[in-house]
Formats: sequence, structure tokens, C-alpha cells
Amino acid sequence: MTVRDQVSLFTLMMVARPVTNRELRDLAGLEITAAVRARANQDVELISTTKRGAVNTHRLTAEGRSWCESALAAGRPDGAKFPAGALYAAMETVGQFLARADIKFGEFFQPDLEGWIRAVYAELTVRRPPGSWVKLSTVRPWLQNVPREVVDAELDRMIEQADVRLMAELNRKSLTDEERDAAVDIGGQARHLLKIEAE
Repeated sequence: MTVRDQVSLFTLMMVARPVTNRELRDLAGLEITAAVRARANQDVELISTTKRGAVNTHRLTAEGRSWCESALAAGRPDGAKFPAGALYAAMETVGQFLARADIKFGEFFQPDLEGWIRAVYAELTVRRPPGSWVKLSTVRPWLQNVPREVVDAELDRMIEQADVRLMAELNRKSLTDEERDAAVDIGGQARHLLKIEAE
């Protein structure tokens, strides 16, 4: 694999959740291209890509996480030069700290749920006016494998922030079963819509 491929794997490890190329560009200045996926997945699938709406989301597979852990444990490859050498030196320090603290990689690299929700909102409104309302029924499918109660608690916490709004659908008769099920209960009221004001 190239340095770019290795950096892509480490970035997915640090984000620790499915992520779009738009967000990867903002976070790390890189994209998971078809060529990167082909090289990374040549022997075993390290990167899983899922089509969600009009965009792809990328995440590490279990084998991808194992590759990252092994690479960090092995340290800087012989002859690795800048920028790969600097990357490995920094990541090796992280690996050594985790080993001394007896912390597993999966415990250390956890997704930032608020950041994830904000990223999903940004993706869903990319072609809409800033501050548009989105249905929670369209947000929840993006939050793969996060327990419902964890998402609800995070939304309840986020509503205290000045830029976050959760609102009930005024026309209750228009709600589908999926939209009713996706609602979050805040103060005894079902909220179906999310808005995050533009900065």
C-alpha cells in the first residue's frame, strides 16, 4: 500500500465510524478513492464502502482495525521517510501509551456522537438552504449500530446548545409510521425534526 493508503486507514481508525469523502476532506484533507479501496482491499477487505443516498460512506472493517493495530505495534517501517515516518512516529507514541495504560484500541478510538450527528445533518442539507429542517427518520439510518437510547440521550443533550433545534411535526396526520418511530421524546413531547443553525 502507498503512504496515502496507510494514512487513509489510520484516519478511518481515528474517526471510528462511517464517514463520507466530503467529511474526510474537511477533517484530514483526503478522500477514499476507488484506487485507495482497491489497493487496501487487495488481499483482504480493510475498508468497507456503503452507498447511502447519493454518497458513499467508508469505514474500517474488523480486519482494517487489526491492520492498524498491528502497524502501530510494529512501529515505523524501515526506511520510511517523511511524511510516512512522521506519521508512524506519532502513531507509535499513541500505541505505546495505550499499551502502558492497558487500553484497547477500540476503547480509545471512539466516535464523537455529536460530531457524527452534525456531520449527518450537514450531508443531508448540502443542497438545501442553511438551517433547513430534516426528519429524524432520515438521520437515524446513518448512525449505524449506535443504540437508540444513546442517540436519544445525545439529542436531548444537544438541544441545550444554541444552534440546535428539535421540533414536533405540526401536521401529525402526515407522519408515516417510520417518522413516528424515529421521534425522540423531549420533555414528554415527541420531536420529529432536527435543525442545526449555520455558523
